[in-house]
Amino acid sequence: MPKIYLNEYLLNSAKCPSGKDQEIYWDYPVATDGSIRNGSVSGLGLRVTALGNRSFVHAYQFNGKRYRKSLGSTILLSVASARLAVAQRERQLEAGENPDFDQTNPRRAHLLTIKEAVDRYWANHVTELSLGYQDSFITFIAQWKKRPPAVVSNRGHNSRRSYTDFGTMFSDRPVASLKPLDIERYLKQFTSGHTFNKALQHTLALFNWAIRMQLVDMRNPANPIRRRKTVRKRRDYSMEQINQIAAHIFYPVLEAVPDFEDRTGLAKRNYALVIGQAAAANDQMLELCNYMGILFLTMARPSDLNLATFAHFDLEKLIWHKHNTKGIKLSRAAYEYAYRSVPIHTRVAAMVRTQRERWPDSDLVFPSHGDSAKPRDNFRKGLARFKKLKGVPDHFQLYDLKRIAISLMLTGQGVSHEAISHYVDHKGNLETTMIYDLGLVDPLRPVTERLGALLGV
Repeated sequence: MPKIYLNEYLLNSAKCPSGKDQEIYWDYPVATDGSIRNGSVSGLGLRVTALGNRSFVHAYQFNGKRYRKSLGSTILLSVASARLAVAQRERQLEAGENPDFDQTNPRRAHLLTIKEAVDRYWANHVTELSLGYQDSFITFIAQWKKRPPAVVSNRGHNSRRSYTDFGTMFSDRPVASLKPLDIERYLKQFTSGHTFNKALQHTLALFNWAIRMQLVDMRNPANPIRRRKTVRKRRDYSMEQINQIAAHIFYPVLEAVPDFEDRTGLAKRNYALVIGQAAAANDQMLELCNYMGILFLTMARPSDLNLATFAHFDLEKLIWHKHNTKGIKLSRAAYEYAYRSVPIHTRVAAMVRTQRERWPDSDLVFPSHGDSAKPRDNFRKGLARFKKLKGVPDHFQLYDLKRIAISLMLTGQGVSHEAISHYVDHKGNLETTMIYDLGLVDPLRPVTERLGALLGV
């Protein structure tokens, strides 16, 4: 395929060599006489067929694939107008847009591939959601995307199985060609009910978005697929265990520090090491108890407290201005508040003051010990010692403090369920609030005792 500077004379004189169906003359700065000419555009070509038809074409790459688009006949377009058209299309490519994707053309819409749809969905919707959702979307739908750095763990707890993501499995398939059987074929690789439902959720959301944006006119092929029923093991707590946990939190159990004044030599050194270990363990336990105490009395999520700063707390008015750290929207409002305020207990204010004395140079209430500008990422050692205390079950988790607190407030404490729902940022959605209810047994005993009294037994 020759490279030559395109001009009006070449439009009429260019011919297709004998024995070929077509010939493309690509626009190039060197003219027929060998002179260097300005104004040529890379990717613009003049196609001449064996029958004498002449048209301009544009060759480009998009998403790693080569494309060639016919711009129009030389009867309708001049060389200058063709160069302007190619320049405009190149600007669209630099912006990450496919110049041949026309939303007003239903035929082109039905040729939209899965990979193109996933890329558009990612750019227009997923990037505005939380980092955790983006990480899950990459795992199940688009593994070629760069994983958000905030969700990468170096502790080995977030190990993933290798799945064939949806976008890779059907990358070149038109969106409108997918059927429920194709979705079933993709979901067969997930043996766990939880991962099956997660993959189905992302697939449903992708097609719902494409249909809602009128990119395709079809039924959602993932709709006929039913979610798998998962049976979770309930983490039950008795009132005795709850009272024991609360006692350990608000009245911490610390290790006794031995006395080594009468020791000498190596014995004195060894006891000094023991004292240092005990002091470090007690310090970790006190900070962990402050952390759990605030979670317990505010019914907050650990993520809320991890990013909390001392400036968020008004200790005089006993108010916590909790910033929106969930990354999810529970309403359809177009606006989102920067923070929401909730009242706090006086004991919470005392714990915040204690943390202020512990970390005078940090803005975060619970900063990392390695870098006070970063939030604390775990309490593994302190939590392991806490679980060994009397009355603390092995299945205890930090998030259970929120569930226990909500369950206690739901059992006839004279507080409306709507108030509890608003306090825990469920915006009055009682259905969401009741998910956290552990169904405590002991607070319900007065019901059966009162029933027995009425029946005279």
